[in-house]
Amino acid sequence: MSNFTVAIPDDLLTDAKVMVAKTGTSVNSIIRVLLDGFVKNERNALSGNYEILLKYSLGLISTAKAVNLLHLADAQALKVLTIQSGLPLPRLSLQEEEAMQKRFGEMLDRFGSTS
Repeated sequence: MSNFTVAIPDDLLTDAKVMVAKTGTSVNSIIRVLLDGFVKNERNALSGNYEILLKYSLGLISTAKAVNLLHLADAQALKVLTIQSGLPLPRLSLQEEEAMQKRFGEMLDRFGSTS
């Protein structure tokens, strides 16, 4: 067995400690279970809707693309389906994050040129 260091936001770790205390487990065991599930899923090719949901959950595809691929009515339906599948909701896809950074840079350029 190996030890490793991982950076976790303080509020997330605090919430995790509260949850594991209620369930009688540990943060360490939760991380092991999640890593084990991730590795098993990567070894076994995923197909269909679950693969799309996993990619969305990991932030590999955008909300709009996932909604389109799954033929859902809207982003809210995607969120519900993701949660029902036992997957966490992503913060932003890589494409959405890059687009946001680009827009922010453009805003800074405009602001800088007017002063």
